[in-house]
Amino acid sequence: MKLTTAVLAAGAAVSLATVVVGAARLRQDARHQAERNEATVARNQLDWLTQMSANPDLAKLWTPEDLDVEEYMQLLKANQLICMLSLRDRLGFVREGRLPFYASKLMERDVCRR
Repeated sequence: MKLTTAVLAAGAAVSLATVVVGAARLRQDARHQAERNEATVARNQLDWLTQMSANPDLAKLWTPEDLDVEEYMQLLKANQLICMLSLRDRLGFVREGRLPFYASKLMERDVCRR
């Protein structure tokens, strides 16, 4: 093999490796951005649930007609706990096999089963 052919082949191999690494990096960046977006949206939902479950005047604006405000606030708090567990699981903070245990503990509460 001539020297120029060997140099061109080595250059092509380096270029191909660079493209593969770059594509993997872009895919990883996209995945991380999606995770950040999901965490931000979940944080907004949790903040809203926190406000609604702590402020009776605000909760009154959203309470369905067949519920009283206190009961609605309890349901919102239960929803908040379930959302927090779900987010922790999606972000990988719940250890393998522990989700059923945590979920069963939540569901032991009457308010979480309504």
